[in-house]
Amino acid sequence: MSNDCTPYIPANPGDLITAENWNDLQCKVKEDIAATAAATKEQIAEEGVSRADNADNFDGKSATEWTEALDQRYAPKVHDHEEMAGYRRFIKRFTPELDKVLLHHKLGRFPLVDIYRLESIGSIQDEKNKGTLPPEFQKCKLLFYYGHADAEKYGLQRQVFREKVRIGIPFRHLLAELAVEYDDDDPIEDVLNDMWDAFMHDPNDELEHCQSPWVRECCGQRRTVAELKKGDQWNDLYVAMVPVRVLVGDAVCRVLEQQTGEGNVRPLPTDNVNSIREGVCKPLLVHVNYDTTYLQVEGLTAGTSPVDLMILMRS
Repeated sequence: MSNDCTPYIPANPGDLITAENWNDLQCKVKEDIAATAAATKEQIAEEGVSRADNADNFDGKSATEWTEALDQRYAPKVHDHEEMAGYRRFIKRFTPELDKVLLHHKLGRFPLVDIYRLESIGSIQDEKNKGTLPPEFQKCKLLFYYGHADAEKYGLQRQVFREKVRIGIPFRHLLAELAVEYDDDDPIEDVLNDMWDAFMHDPNDELEHCQSPWVRECCGQRRTVAELKKGDQWNDLYVAMVPVRVLVGDAVCRVLEQQTGEGNVRPLPTDNVNSIREGVCKPLLVHVNYDTTYLQVEGLTAGTSPVDLMILMRS
């Protein structure tokens, strides 16, 4: 700030200070203050506020403009990164008579495909729990059970060192995924039947499914969703399945056969291990077009059991 100061109204020693000069002096002081305030305000706006308007930009470009510019520089023109990914799940049963299928996924592109062989529930049990499942449940591919009462009892859990997890999909999650509507007043049996219908709805095939004794008793008592929630049991209901991923070239079934004296082939009981020849069934997957995929299980013969596959697709 300069030390030079010019008087508003110059006066010399001995000059008379009049009322007119005094009033004029006050007006000039007010004008000077107003002018100084206006200049300061303009300086703040120009050097501070106006520059802050550009705070979201870097080198004159916004974050969105930089993203678009970099995408054009590095990403291929056909890169469809803004499209939401699609997901499909098919469950199909293959037999010698029905060994091929067209899967109409309608994803609008060639999807990534994973194939899983659905094993029976009895196959997941370790040596400790073998035989604990009721015989009629051994070959089930889908089992509805209550975790607290059934997981430990029937070996429906996986343990790695000290960590244990339930096997299967939480029932409430599956209901939401299948868009099954229900009310708290609905009996669990009705909700369960609606879930099976939705899960096996076309284009999916129907598989063997069963219920644990606890669930069967619960359904027999016509317990409602509200009652299960009140008892803190609703969130511990599961639908167990055992999908085992099939890698390229993997067999999805085995045919146990032996040669007869006449050169014919006949099935051999699985408990007989003499002169066994293994016939192998393998899946063949072909993308027909952007909306359809062809799947065939090659090698199915009269000696094979039905092959149940879960096919997952993602665009």
